[in-house]
Amino acid sequence: MADRVVLDAHAVLAFLGEDPGWADVEEILRTGEPWMTLVNLGEVAYILERTSDAGAADEVWANLRAEIRPGGVPIRWIDIDDTLVRRAAAIKARGGLSYADAFAAGAASVLDCPVLTGDPEFRVAEELGVAVRWLGRRV
Repeated sequence: MADRVVLDAHAVLAFLGEDPGWADVEEILRTGEPWMTLVNLGEVAYILERTSDAGAADEVWANLRAEIRPGGVPIRWIDIDDTLVRRAAAIKARGGLSYADAFAAGAASVLDCPVLTGDPEFRVAEELGVAVRWLGRRV
């Protein structure tokens, strides 16, 4: 069975910047079963557009949304439906996570798999019972 995880924006940005833990993300993007929400992809895009330019954001958007990704597996997209929005809202209500991060945590909860991240704010998600796989940590 493939290594199924939900990618948050932190994980994607770590991969793009070759920051600590980037190889974990690379492995998932090559051979795993990566999932994301469009909310979290939007977070990646706005950060890239703010720190680089719109062209960089568009390029990453197109790559991650592609059904065929050379050298990698396609990312699977969880629908933003009533179940996910309500789960994200309940997680956000507990405090400590941004609304976008609450969508990643909510998706992981709905899919019953971990979020792959290095963002320390996800400790709150762990306290709420959401599985978190931390970048750079081997279990």
